[in-house]
Amino acid sequence: MLLFAASLPALAQPAGVAVQVSGGKAIPTVAQLHTVLKPGDFVRDILGWHRADTGCDLRNNAAKPITIPTTMAALYANVAAAGGANFVTLGFNNKACGQPTISGVQAFPNTPELRAEFAAYAVAVVKQVPALGGISIWNELNGTWSGGYKNRAQQLTDYCLLSNAVVTEVRKITPNLPITIGATVGPDVGQWFVDLFETYGCIGKNDPLIWLDVHPYLSGKIYTPLRQVDWRVWDDAVTSIRAHRIANAFIATEWGARAAYVWTQDHSNGNYLHVFHSRMLATDPNWAGFVWYEMLYDKSAPHAGLFDATGALTSFGTQYVREFEQ
Repeated sequence: MLLFAASLPALAQPAGVAVQVSGGKAIPTVAQLHTVLKPGDFVRDILGWHRADTGCDLRNNAAKPITIPTTMAALYANVAAAGGANFVTLGFNNKACGQPTISGVQAFPNTPELRAEFAAYAVAVVKQVPALGGISIWNELNGTWSGGYKNRAQQLTDYCLLSNAVVTEVRKITPNLPITIGATVGPDVGQWFVDLFETYGCIGKNDPLIWLDVHPYLSGKIYTPLRQVDWRVWDDAVTSIRAHRIANAFIATEWGARAAYVWTQDHSNGNYLHVFHSRMLATDPNWAGFVWYEMLYDKSAPHAGLFDATGALTSFGTQYVREFEQ
């Protein structure tokens, strides 16, 4: 397979991988991390609010540590040992705080008390997770984990209130940690980010340490709502965001997965890693990082891993190393 990585500018931004330890999945070994990461690259997972804040009392007890499950602690230690950077997505809900569910599908921290507690959980994550490279607030709010909202205006209002609370509290203890906001999935994210900053009051516009969270699962197929190829939808979204003078860097906290597999079915001799790399950089150079979803074999997404069930590099894994880590 012919690769063209040498023709591209070197990545100044961290690449990275996502793992699903939060879902009870396997922990990558230090050797596996060394295989696919450069020093400082991100490894991303979700440290659930309900697991970390079992007493819902952090907002009134700043000295109290959170609970980091054993598997998550092992992940963080392995990433640190491999020279990587842990990147933690914050979510979702917490029954200990009186919420009806831990899932992000049908609930959201949308009261002053819940926002304060969520922000305190974020601060504790920042204090306790080793080799921390950044945090992100929520996951795919415009998709699966929509908070149960039927009213988009209320959804975005509540999200900005939560995001602002987290940013404000985290900045009190660390001024330089990247914080990622927006929690989007899909190619059509232009109006979402414009609205967050211009209508619903999210702070952080043009702050170089506030990044825009995207999951650009692009496969070259028609994006049905707009009847356009998803690459074009993405390009238009970026153009709209920049036209509104929003200069914040993007970070793809997930990409690849089924979208990459679907693309390869139409391009049997192609290299999706290279195409994504070149298309994203060509569209907009202001990227903070790319986090491939996901690192290890996952039976619910069998074609996504950089490693297969035996621990060997997959074809995607080989492409990833050549494209991002040489």
